[in-house]
Amino acid sequence: MSDFSPQPTAAMIEFYERRTIAHIGRVRTCLAVMADITEYGAELLIRGQNHDASKFGPEERIPYIWLTEFHRCRRNGEFFHYPDGVAEQIEEAVRHHMSVNRHHPEFHLQPDDMSDVDLIEMVCDWTAMAQEFDQNGGSARGWADKVIGIRVHFGSRHRQFVYSMIELLDQHFSHFGFTSEKSS
Repeated sequence: MSDFSPQPTAAMIEFYERRTIAHIGRVRTCLAVMADITEYGAELLIRGQNHDASKFGPEERIPYIWLTEFHRCRRNGEFFHYPDGVAEQIEEAVRHHMSVNRHHPEFHLQPDDMSDVDLIEMVCDWTAMAQEFDQNGGSARGWADKVIGIRVHFGSRHRQFVYSMIELLDQHFSHFGFTSEKSS
């Protein structure tokens, strides 16, 4: 990464940390549910302990603070423009993030190289995002529909597995409910 790093404001840092920690917490909750109802319990709990840890590392933290602020402003209808050089740092940080986190298809040579545990963590990540933004009743289905076959081309076994894991989480949360960011 370039040595040039414009510094985000204290408010941006605080929002990033609060939002990212809350996201990781939602992913951990989803992974704990899946640990109870699938054969991958121990592996999923370990994934929960490490999910998105790279976002707090030197390669990703500052660029992801800027990226998070961009999305916060966009969602609130506020104008936001990156300082010079930040967009490139964000692209580099996103590439890094996807290259070190197995729950991203881009980590793998082919999306079908993802293990079942990788796929479950990906579904939990998507579910956490849907919950945060109160989309599709907190279901990852909308995320899957926007990505699978368009940006990520899974074979039929992986596609079916992903949708079956989404269904398991949807059943759990429809029975026990979830708390979105907007309602908490």
